[in-house]
Amino acid sequence: MPYLVRPSEDLKIDEESSGEESFNELRDLIVGPLDAEVEKVQARLDDPKTRAREISRILPDAIVRRSATDDELFIALTPTVEKAVRFSIKRNLRVFADALFPVIGPAIRKAISEALRDMVQSLNEALENAFSWQGLKWRWEAVRTRKPFPEIVLLHSVIYRVEQIFLIHKQTGLMLQHVVRMGADSQDADMVSSMLTAIRDFVADSFQVQDHDSLETIRIGDLTIWIEQGPGAIMAAVIRGTAPESYRAVLQRTIEKIHAQYDEALESFEGDCIAFESARPLLEDCLIAQYMEKKEKLSPLFVGIAGVIVIGIGLWTFLSVREYLHWQEFLSLLHAQEGIVITGIEKQDGQHVIRGLRDEFADDPTRLLEQAQVDPSTVVFHWTPYHSLDQGLTTKRALEILRPPMTVTLTLRDGILMAEGSAPHDWIVEARRIAPAIPGLKAFSTNALKEDDLAQRQAFQDFIEALRREKGIVVVSAEQKGDHYAVSGLLDPLAKDPMGILKATPLRDARVAFHWEPYQSVDPYFVAERARRLLNPPSTISIETEENCILVVGQASHNWIGEFRRWIRTIPGAPCVRDEGLIDLDLVEIQRTKKALEGTDILFMENQAKPVPSHKDGIYKAAADLERLIESSNRLMAPLHVQVVGHADQRGSEERNAKLSRLRADYVVNALASQGIPRATLHIHAVGSKEPIQDVSEDSGDEKNRRVSFRINIGAIQ
Repeated sequence: MPYLVRPSEDLKIDEESSGEESFNELRDLIVGPLDAEVEKVQARLDDPKTRAREISRILPDAIVRRSATDDELFIALTPTVEKAVRFSIKRNLRVFADALFPVIGPAIRKAISEALRDMVQSLNEALENAFSWQGLKWRWEAVRTRKPFPEIVLLHSVIYRVEQIFLIHKQTGLMLQHVVRMGADSQDADMVSSMLTAIRDFVADSFQVQDHDSLETIRIGDLTIWIEQGPGAIMAAVIRGTAPESYRAVLQRTIEKIHAQYDEALESFEGDCIAFESARPLLEDCLIAQYMEKKEKLSPLFVGIAGVIVIGIGLWTFLSVREYLHWQEFLSLLHAQEGIVITGIEKQDGQHVIRGLRDEFADDPTRLLEQAQVDPSTVVFHWTPYHSLDQGLTTKRALEILRPPMTVTLTLRDGILMAEGSAPHDWIVEARRIAPAIPGLKAFSTNALKEDDLAQRQAFQDFIEALRREKGIVVVSAEQKGDHYAVSGLLDPLAKDPMGILKATPLRDARVAFHWEPYQSVDPYFVAERARRLLNPPSTISIETEENCILVVGQASHNWIGEFRRWIRTIPGAPCVRDEGLIDLDLVEIQRTKKALEGTDILFMENQAKPVPSHKDGIYKAAADLERLIESSNRLMAPLHVQVVGHADQRGSEERNAKLSRLRADYVVNALASQGIPRATLHIHAVGSKEPIQDVSEDSGDEKNRRVSFRINIGAIQ
């Protein structure tokens, strides 16, 4: 029986198949794109590079959003960042330093600049007041109050100085920023901020303060705190000294700028102060200071110029006063002089002109100028001669006119000139005739005057003249007092004995006192005699005087002649010396030996450097002459240069002759050296056939030209 399917069942199966296919199609239409996207997402997640690239796009925004929410991100990143920084520093410190360079450099410079400015200001104040009277008082105050000296100086020299600025959040009382002046004392900023907030709240709660009222000023010792409030923040300025009210305007402008720039940050503040770090420059601009104005000091250049002017004026005044006093002293001395009458004093062309009368025997006024220390070039004298009748000048005039002998004394009393002592008859007669005509004399008295023994006096005068004629004797004074005589002067030790001259005069039994000062006369006679005694000339030398000159003739060694000439130059007055006839024996010996050597020729054999046998002895003779010549030149300290000249005849080439002549000269030099002649004295000079002997016969010319000759050069003799 055939199997029959019922239509309903087949249809049901078909419907189920068709439904599943439809579902799959629907599923593909709906979920298919999503599956493709899921696969793509899965592929992106499985690919590390793709995942890193996509995360890098959203990471910055995620960090910004998370950091604005709370501090968890910072807390999480801090260990990693610190570890990364340490790792970077350990691996390559240079890279880290280069990265920080743009930040660290300006920061360091700014910090140093601020520190230096404050340090210089403090140092300036300390130095200016360290060693003054005010400074000493301040040092005592520092000891008494136990405060540092710079702080005391600051207290007295500053008008006001803002030392700290606090920026405090008004609602929470937390400190937003704090700046402090370099060198100022600073406490914990957070603690100070909390205290200020507490004080503000205390005042508001305790005294029923209105909303628009606020605490503006707090005074603590020498510090004042000014408080300026804004809607969201409070500024507190710690001030040392007394600040002007205009400073409140500075604080107000600053708090207004802060609110304008950080309004959102103030409203959303939850304890993070980083957003207010950029407000530090605004706060630092409020650290103002004003110091007491220093008294304007004079310029050192002005002080120096003024000092020079004052010194110049003082010096000019001193010199003027001194010159005036010296001038007055001179006038006083001039008025006190006998024989000078001043008729007028005036000043012309910067010079003092003095006119008046002057006796010829009055003292010289120029001597008074030196005594009063007055410059003689500033004074001009115009004197009119006259005769003064003053007693002192009358006595001088009488002495000058009468010229009394040394045995006469003249004395003026009441116009009468009295002569006492003894005098020759002729002088007495002449004095009686001349004395009445002398101005100022009323009479001349000779009652106390005695006439001398003319013969004895003449003998004394003759003796004095005899002494003066003698060489080496200089009479300075000769006096006769009765039967006593006194003679003084200069006496050369080689001069005649004055006592021997006295024995040959009529005064041989007279009492004569001599006083002689020894000296050396430069008279040629004494110079010659002194030379004979001091220089001990040899017997071949004669030293005489002729026509007031010293004549030296004869022969002597070079040393003695040099000693004589050196000694004669030491005599003062440079006496006349004639030594043309003086012969230097050493020089004569040198010239003689030189001539003998230069006339010596040592002949050589033809075409050979060997001397002719008969001329070998000539080498020994030349060695002896050279030895004497060297000794003489050493004695005279004269440099000696000996040329040994080699010659050749005209035969052969010039080149051959030059070589042969050198060999001949070298032969002679070696032979002389073997005889003790120093080689340094001998110098070879080969001339070949260039210097033949011209005055020989043709037969013997060649033989004479085969020779060695000598040339002697003696330097300057000392």
